[in-house]
Amino acid sequence: MRIPAAVLSAVAAEILTALALACLGSNGLGGCHGWIHLFSLGVGLSVGVAAWLTVPASPSREPRSCWDWLMIGVFCIASARAFFWLLYSDEDDWKILSPNNLGDLALHISFIHWLVAAPHWWPASPILAGDPLRYPLGSDLFNALLLQSGIPLVNGLLWTALGGAILTGVALWRWGGAVAFAAILFNGGLAGLVLFKGGDPDVASEWKNLFLTLFVTQRGFLFSLPAGLLLLTAWREETFGAGRKKVLPLAVQSLLLGTTPIFSVHTALFLGIAMMGLALLAPSSRERMVRLALFSWPVMAFFGWLVTTGGGGRSALHAIGWCPGWMTDGTVGFWFWNFGLSLPLGIFLCLELLRRGADTEARAFVWPAACLFVACLFFRFAPWPWDNMKLMIWSWLVVAPYLWSVLLQGRPLLIRVLALMFLFGSGAATLAAGLDGRHGYGLVKRSALDETASLLHNIPPSAVIACAPEYNQPVLMLGHPVVCGYEGHLWSHGLDYKDRLASLESVMRGDVGWQDKARSLGASYVYWGPLELRRWPDSKLPWAKQATPPSLHRVEE
Repeated sequence: MRIPAAVLSAVAAEILTALALACLGSNGLGGCHGWIHLFSLGVGLSVGVAAWLTVPASPSREPRSCWDWLMIGVFCIASARAFFWLLYSDEDDWKILSPNNLGDLALHISFIHWLVAAPHWWPASPILAGDPLRYPLGSDLFNALLLQSGIPLVNGLLWTALGGAILTGVALWRWGGAVAFAAILFNGGLAGLVLFKGGDPDVASEWKNLFLTLFVTQRGFLFSLPAGLLLLTAWREETFGAGRKKVLPLAVQSLLLGTTPIFSVHTALFLGIAMMGLALLAPSSRERMVRLALFSWPVMAFFGWLVTTGGGGRSALHAIGWCPGWMTDGTVGFWFWNFGLSLPLGIFLCLELLRRGADTEARAFVWPAACLFVACLFFRFAPWPWDNMKLMIWSWLVVAPYLWSVLLQGRPLLIRVLALMFLFGSGAATLAAGLDGRHGYGLVKRSALDETASLLHNIPPSAVIACAPEYNQPVLMLGHPVVCGYEGHLWSHGLDYKDRLASLESVMRGDVGWQDKARSLGASYVYWGPLELRRWPDSKLPWAKQATPPSLHRVEE
């Protein structure tokens, strides 16, 4: 516990310090610039050392079987494969390993560069001119601070990802051992069977591989997943462990819990529900949970409000609504195909815990997690219902170890083997296919980034640019705000963009009065390159037929 708690505390303190100084000094210092990154690093290191000194040493949990070592090895190999090839060069291309990460990584790169350059804080949104940034920016701000410290972007992304993977591996092991590793690596129903017919499991299912589609792509989980698992482990050991000793000091728990929304609002919501469930079902924990809530929930609420409203804009939480069935196609087969044996076993576990009177620990964690999972099947917590996966992953990671310890561990060997095959076999095949060496997808041309960077060299960082709304738009990836970014990002973030996108289309087509429309959108420049020519081949703009090399044109006053 000591090392991961100290590292996570250091990161949380660094991000808090950078946020505070950037917002307080935005008028005089120009946002998150100058000495802020160095001062934040110093504060983070100091807090990390203090956490190291105050967190009591706990006995290590050694692997006891080949199954334990196998799961640790698979997690290490999968993490190395996913993150060493997170972003790599291939001649003139920047490539990524998995198509799941094309849009997500491009967005994170855009945010990182923008957070380095943003002149005012709380920053405006770079993907929708005129809107505040409404996004949990913790991980991207951390990489922005690394970039300001002189660490190249690709190196910073790699180091952050590998560090997050190590912390997550330790936290998974402490929480649920080998079963917790299997739960995140091998989840899934029967979708892996389509591989035998040359199909794609990602296309064939909605409950997709958690490691590939959430841990690798959602960078906020690099902090929130290990932090949340450490908190759950601490609450379990302090409430039900031998001697019920203090595992994490209140200050460390409050720091990790309070800063979680900056990295993942969904994780913060789950941990709040887990605290309430634990206090309700385990009376001996109530005093500690109430004390922790008094210290951390106001901070959680503030940062939750900040990242969902952008400091006072329209809240992204307006997207919460009734959505019965989650992503179902209306058939019973959907549930078995996606979840396989895990769903009926989870139901049976909840009923079994109702019958057993002594399993207070399992009830205190399983029932709140199961209730939230059921809520995700009836309500959407984001504009895109699939994003409920960011909550459902927590329910599954909490329930899976108890499926093993309560229902399966004492069964005959044959039953255990069959159950593990049905629970994890398909997911294992899906993971192997997702990390296959034949993958590799072009993100953006290196030459396009270099040419665009040369055009934008003397352009003010706050200047809004009209360009094609694509996920791999060089202007956006270099950290310049645009009129409208990629529509998939705008829609999934719950942003009101339709009118501005229609006006942008009119500008880029060169319709009558396009300059007036560009000025009304706040655009100072129009960028024209291959993406623009492909989207608007019949544009009437004077330079529309010349896409290579790209060009930048000022909107006349």
